[in-house]
Amino acid sequence: MALSFLASPPPLLRPACCKTDPTAISYFGGDLLAWELKDDEGRDVVRNRFKAGSKHTGNGREGTAVPPLHIHLYETEIEGSMSYTLDGKEGVAKPGDKLVIPPGAVHTFWLDADAKEDLVMTATAMGGDKPGFNHRFVRNFFGYLSSCIEAHTAPSPFQIFLLLDSANVTLAAPLGLGRLLNLVL
Repeated sequence: MALSFLASPPPLLRPACCKTDPTAISYFGGDLLAWELKDDEGRDVVRNRFKAGSKHTGNGREGTAVPPLHIHLYETEIEGSMSYTLDGKEGVAKPGDKLVIPPGAVHTFWLDADAKEDLVMTATAMGGDKPGFNHRFVRNFFGYLSSCIEAHTAPSPFQIFLLLDSANVTLAAPLGLGRLLNLVL
């Protein structure tokens, strides 16, 4: 249809509280749960539960909720209990391990497709005076992506780049193109 761009996009859904745990926010039909916490110094801490066996959260690197390789411009991110890529090297963080991801390090993480247990990951972003990766970003990013998936519509690249830029996150693209795309789009 030549004028299909004039049609209203499908309505997006607001993330809901988990029915079994009202302190958690539910994404992807409950396959990803997020708890918004604070550490002793008042920094935002996000605890996520990725459901094993889910096409969204437990499908290895192919999962819908797996972030692409990306860079935090200002935050040091601490994560645990997952498979990951950090500066081109793959590894596995086991329960109790602490993985420190410094600003500018290219990274991503995922729950292996053959995992039998859910992944519970806690991330603390330590961005100092540059708030970025925080509760608002997690709600907006995963809420938007989850809602698009549930509405069977593709996420807008413009919206994705806007959300990433709001959190001081860029895609890991050659020659700094990720940052440029954030600024241009």
